[in-house]
Amino acid sequence: MLITPDFVFIHMPKTGGTFIVRMLQKVYGDAAVETGRKHATCDEIPEAERGKPIVSVMRSPFDRYVSQYHYGWWRTQPQEYCDPATIRADFPRYPDVGFADFVKIANRFFVNVHRGVATGYETPHLPPALTPGWHTEQFVRFYCRDSRQAFAGLTEQALQRGRAEPYEYPVEFLKTETLNDGLADLLARFGVGAAQAEAVRMHERVLPEQAHETRERADADDYFDEALRDFVLRKESFLFNRFPEYRAVTA
Repeated sequence: MLITPDFVFIHMPKTGGTFIVRMLQKVYGDAAVETGRKHATCDEIPEAERGKPIVSVMRSPFDRYVSQYHYGWWRTQPQEYCDPATIRADFPRYPDVGFADFVKIANRFFVNVHRGVATGYETPHLPPALTPGWHTEQFVRFYCRDSRQAFAGLTEQALQRGRAEPYEYPVEFLKTETLNDGLADLLARFGVGAAQAEAVRMHERVLPEQAHETRERADADDYFDEALRDFVLRKESFLFNRFPEYRAVTA
């Protein structure tokens, strides 16, 4: 996470957070301090900083699945996700799998596992058809107090509302697809000078240093047939109900 004098930035992977961190370091200089893990959660905010606003970034689940697939951390660091032998029982060519199989594998084998350790993120009271997906689990882990209890407490009504109350921290979400403008406007609200805010607005994209692959297809739409789109809509219904603008597959 990154602590600034004005707010705390929580960096969920594959949302554009590398750009945010770089820009905040330019704007705040040494007053922007990285602390704890890079991808720390709201629960890990130091006690002394807990009165500050919390800022993070939300990205379309469709586009984020595509980004995760091509970034390839699940290929190069399989121990962070699941014993590959377990997956190969049903997907013999893993990790040499296509995008559709990756999404299915993520929602079957990567849930309830973080950094290779079982997490206890389970919803035994929900029928299998309503079991939340990988991204919903990550949302709860990043942005909820007592996140295991919050996840276990998800009901059908909570999925329909897209709210994990009363566990959620008050987080302001920027959007990946409008990241420059969103961050520039946020900084202006906190009193950052117009020239600095405009420099953020006009800055080019910043990619992670360890990006492994480029996309095979220009648009996220091209990765989803109707069945796979419906699968993701169902698994991540919490997020689509929370952020309905993402229901359409986007670039």
